Amino acid sequence: MAAPAVTAAGAEEASPLSKGIARLLHELEVLPLNGEKAEVAGSFSPENFVLTNYSFWLLVAVVLMLVFFIVASRKSQLVPQGISNVAEAGVEFVRNNICVDVMGPEGKKYFPFIATTFFFVLINNLLGNIPPALPGTGTVGTTFVWGVIVFLVYNGIGIKKNGFVPYIKSLVPSGTPGWLAPLIFTLEVVSHILRPFTLGVRLFANMYAGHIMLGVFAVFMAISLEHFTPVSALVLPLSFVMQVLLRVFELFVAVLQAYIFTILTAVYISGALHASEH
Repeated sequence: MAAPAVTAAGAEEASPLSKGIARLLHELEVLPLNGEKAEVAGSFSPENFVLTNYSFWLLVAVVLMLVFFIVASRKSQLVPQGISNVAEAGVEFVRNNICVDVMGPEGKKYFPFIATTFFFVLINNLLGNIPPALPGTGTVGTTFVWGVIVFLVYNGIGIKKNGFVPYIKSLVPSGTPGWLAPLIFTLEVVSHILRPFTLGVRLFANMYAGHIMLGVFAVFMAISLEHFTPVSALVLPLSFVMQVLLRVFELFVAVLQAYIFTILTAVYISGALHASEH
């Protein structure tokens, strides 16, 4: 009998490209630092805690953020220079262009939370663009938890400022017909509940998708170098150019997503502050 033919699926699985993509996806998974998947423990306990690749770089980003502002604050000069100038420009941008512009003068009161949100997301995003680092914001666990924090903070502010009952009543705009009020109230409640998901998924998707694209072109470059052919002579330089362009674009996305996440946080807080005016 003739030997069975190799299926297309089997050939694809054995191809260098398939192996490269599989390795890329493995490296982008949430894994322990040793790179191997840990067995799921039966119950949670401190002994079962595992430091993952993403949580490690998240901690690195937090340390970098603290060091950056500690060093910048210690160099007090009449005219800031160097790192102090960068820190002051960032602080003024968040205070004036986000807090005050969105929430008015009252927004300065919430500057510490808004600034922490902005710089936490920004430094995690930027750090993820430095190989072999991974962005702490590259997992939905981190971004969703931060979205929940925003949800709790802005609702807490709204309840404290307006009172619980008036704040809940504000979900239905004044002048809404009685027969329509239950539907509007339900839609508003669902909208608020979805905010942590939309905040988290938007940030995660942008960070993760960017690294997938960078990884794919890195795989193309590696395969072109390992199996050099006439086609590789074209693929290699094009992949390198795409790597450079995507790196620049990812830096832009890192800053943009930090701004979007923070500006939406400020908008939610502003809406909670003025809920009684709706």
